[in-house]
Amino acid sequence: MKRTALAVFLLLAACAGPDVSFSPRFRDARVRRVALAGFEGPGGGAAADFLAHELLKAGADVVERGRLEAVLAEQRLGASGALDPATVRKAGRILGVDAVLVGSVTQYSPPQSYYVMNSSSAAFIGQPVVAMGSGVYFTQAPAYGPSNANIITSAALVGLTARLVEVETGSILWSARQSWEGFDIDAAMSSIASSFARSLSPLWQIKG
Repeated sequence: MKRTALAVFLLLAACAGPDVSFSPRFRDARVRRVALAGFEGPGGGAAADFLAHELLKAGADVVERGRLEAVLAEQRLGASGALDPATVRKAGRILGVDAVLVGSVTQYSPPQSYYVMNSSSAAFIGQPVVAMGSGVYFTQAPAYGPSNANIITSAALVGLTARLVEVETGSILWSARQSWEGFDIDAAMSSIASSFARSLSPLWQIKG
């Protein structure tokens, strides 16, 4: 029980809030409807889906990313993960959206487990040996079998960057990046998506 509590504490301590930058026009922008592009990088489709879910919870009107990808393909405007301002303006006007949200997966490391044997002088990681990197590790439980063996698990690590591009001007209204360590990839992506959506929530509030 103590080991589990320590693991949770270490994971929370390792996950700082998002690094967010806002355009001076952010608070005055009238963004009601957004299109969400698939994120570049491993797990990019899942990352975009998590963000779409959190944006909807926050009150945004989100266009299905498949519609944006269809417009890009039909208009031969390039890949959804590499949108320049001119592409954003053209695709955004076709879809009738105020802004397009694009992003990328910068870190993607699923959790891994290791069988560790302890001797009187050293600890040996069971084969095959895998580099454990710089993530958080915690003891899952004593391994069945030898009393001097444990299962060690490295946390999942995800890093995302995203930016909101205004269709009318092609300028970036909002940009954010964050890394998160969680017990699995889905938990890490969901946590980042939630923090991104919270920082964008002023856009969905009704302005006079």
